[in-house]
Parts: sequence; structure tokens; C-alpha cells
Amino acid sequence: MKIKASPADFIVQEEAELDLSARRAEFAVFRLSKTSWDTFDLIELLSRKWGVRRDDISVGGIKDRHGSTEQTISVRGLKGRPASMHEKNFRLTFEGWADGPVSARDIRGNRFSITLRDLTAHDAGLISANAPEVARDGVPNYYDTQRFGSARHGAGFMGKEIFLGRRERALRLYFTASKHDDRKTRALKRCVIENWGRWEECAGVGFGDYGRILAFLAAHRSAYHQALERIDRRFLVFVLNAYQSFLFNELLARWLREIAAETRTVLSPLRYPFGVFRFYHALPPVMAETVHGVFLPVPGYDTTCAEPRVGRILAEVLEEEGIGLSDLRVRQMHGIRVGGIERPAIVVPEDFSLSPPEQDELYPGRLKTVLRFFLPRGVYATLVLRRLSLAPTR
Repeated sequence: MKIKASPADFIVQEEAELDLSARRAEFAVFRLSKTSWDTFDLIELLSRKWGVRRDDISVGGIKDRHGSTEQTISVRGLKGRPASMHEKNFRLTFEGWADGPVSARDIRGNRFSITLRDLTAHDAGLISANAPEVARDGVPNYYDTQRFGSARHGAGFMGKEIFLGRRERALRLYFTASKHDDRKTRALKRCVIENWGRWEECAGVGFGDYGRILAFLAAHRSAYHQALERIDRRFLVFVLNAYQSFLFNELLARWLREIAAETRTVLSPLRYPFGVFRFYHALPPVMAETVHGVFLPVPGYDTTCAEPRVGRILAEVLEEEGIGLSDLRVRQMHGIRVGGIERPAIVVPEDFSLSPPEQDELYPGRLKTVLRFFLPRGVYATLVLRRLSLAPTR
């Protein structure tokens, strides 16, 4: 199965609930359509074009670089009459004014249209057989791998090192290359890691935030804390949230495994780079009653667990990680605070539909099908795809 053979194969339309006005206010609100753009990179470009700080530009969520996405974006301090903008791979359409910035709280969710390609007859049959179970019972609400783009498999989580106050290790992970980096970024990061502490050796390849941080370190050799504070605040919050999300995934997988054992429900394990997802197939009524409607903590320093089983499993996860709830407080970093939240353990897609298989024009001899559904904000469409592709349990 192939997804995202082209941006049009993965369409995401964010649905926001905003109180907009035609009267000029502090924040101009735009509809952003983009393909092949990383959200943080595009914010950097727009801050230069508009002549505003990056912190003055707000979005409610981070959208996939490889799809065709639409979302709401706000900017403070825009001079003159807001103008729509249309450039290669992105378009901005002015929608109105708001008294506050766009945030995650303003986003109801996302509507997806996903074309699944290069399917064999067996693949198409499996997806069709799984679809009714997904529409009825939903999927475990894990954070999928997109959430962990800042993590380096085998090297660790930058967010964990920040939580534990290990600033140099966090900065090393910031400069550790990932498979998502382009050639220019890989070359820069390789130079930095190979010449760690000799920052001037990489001055010629520095650019953007990386270049600014290297220039600072060249003048302040071991000021790792201050160097971290020069990274975009939103990125720092993103990496901290990524580690909290990993802890949630571990909690959810173990919680489901315990309940499944008690209800004699078979789970299918599915490994991902940072652990193991555990998926159910058809939920027996006794397990459905236990798991639906339950919220589990995405751990933070302020997390409390009223339910004994959840508290025990979370304590086990934290002990294995060598970290405590009190450590999940960011100390001595100005303007950065991340607490715990609660997240539904299970989510059921709305408006779920699957088109009949048909011939795939991009892959002769293979089939394609189109999947459509709506998910609340923060839920990953790729989890639905993972579940649809699971082979039946024996």
C-alpha cells in the first residue's frame, strides 16, 4: 500500500471555530493552503515577508509536509491592509480579524480524504473487511510517528534531556541528523557533531537558527543553556510535548494489554521506532464498556491519577524511564511551561466512508480506494490506516 504518492492523495482540511470580525483588530486571520512545506520553515519565511517576529505568527496545529493541507493562521502586528498571498506551494487567503491568536483550542478537528494506492486484491479485501470494525469500535488514540520527528531513534528524546536539565545532551540531539533532513541540513549537522566544541569550524555552513546558535556558541563556548534558549520557543515546546506523548503511548499500550488479558481480547502488536502499538480488532462488549469514554493522562508535573490502575502503570513507565512527574517541569527556561493534559484512550472516526476498489492509474495492475473521515484535533489519521491494514488475528 502506498499513501502520499502525490500531495493530492493526502488532503487535510482543518475545521476551526473562530469569532472573526470585519473590524480591524490585533490579529489578522488567514486560511493557509500548502504542500511540501514544513510548518516551522514556512513560519520563518512569512515572518521575514511580513516583517514580524516568528512569535507573532500562530497556528492551531502542525500539518504534514507531504500532503495537501488547509489550516487557519493568525499574525499580529501586520501593517497596512492584509493582502492574500499566492506563491509556490502555498497560498494565504485573508479571512478577517480576531482579538486573540489562533490556538489549538480553536480547532475542532480535521477532515481527511486519503487515496490508498498500489493495492493488491488481498490488500483491498483486508481493508474492506476491517473498515466496519474501525467505523464501529474506533482505534486506540496513540500519538503516531509524526509526533516524534524531533526525536532521534537510538539517540533519545531532546525533550527528555531538557526536562532533566541536561542541556548539552539536548543540544547534541538538536544537531543530530534525522532521515527527514535535507542534504544541506545533514552536512551542517555532521560538521557540528564531528567538531563539537570547535564551533568556528562550521561557521561556513551555518544558516537560519542553526547558524545563529553556532555564532553564539563560538562567542560563548559552553553556554549550552543560553544556546537552547535561542531556539524557536514553539520548537522547544514541540520537543517537550513529543516526550510526554511517548510516555502516553507507553501508558496506553500497557493499559490496553492488561484490560485485554482480563476480557480475553486478542491484541495485535505493531512495532514503531519508539515502542509497540497494541491494536484490538472487534471489541467484545465487556471491553468496549471498559475502554470507551476513558481519558488517560499525557503526563506533566501537575498530573494526578485518581484511578489506581492508571496510576500504577504510569509509575512503572516513569520508573523505567528514570524520570519522575516532578521532573516534567521545565526549569530556568524563560517563557516555557508544559503541563499535563488528558487524552481520550479511544477515538471513533466520524463520517467514515471507503470507496469501492478500482484500477489504479499510477500503478497498472493494482487497485486504489479513497478513504474519508473526520477526526477531533490531535488525533492521527495514520493510526486509522495502520488499523485498516492489520491482518486478522488467529
